[in-house]
Amino acid sequence: MLEEILQQGHLVLIEDYQFQDGNDSKDKFLIVINRNNEFAYIIHTLTTSQNKLNLPSDNFGCSVVGNIPYFFIQKGIELGKNKFSFNKDTFIFFRNNVRKESLSSFLKYNENNLILKEKLPNSFLKRLLKCMLKSDFIDLNIETELIAIKEQL
Repeated sequence: MLEEILQQGHLVLIEDYQFQDGNDSKDKFLIVINRNNEFAYIIHTLTTSQNKLNLPSDNFGCSVVGNIPYFFIQKGIELGKNKFSFNKDTFIFFRNNVRKESLSSFLKYNENNLILKEKLPNSFLKRLLKCMLKSDFIDLNIETELIAIKEQL
């Protein structure tokens, strides 16, 4: 089951996601950018309608304000063949949420808590990666790998 869900381009909901500090849990989305037999390159994101930085939120896709790149998805926009859409405006920032994670780290979740919501098209992934690579907060240890993934799409 884990093998089927953690595939490139999958938008996955993790119910009762355990935060790394171990102090809290809540439902959380992740996007699988790529994976191999050991690791998955993922973006964790929360849906939010709060725009505390007062960033422009009228254009779908990548925007850069100051030195802050972000990817914006309006609520109700269908993202793929399953016609999944977020019920809240979604801002994807690229700070502390782009990770290379061991596949074994997902074994702590009950398979019923990992729900495939959408298979995102490669064009979406490429736009997301292009935006992500504008961030100064991408781990330099995986940046080269992310560039290679983008070029393969």
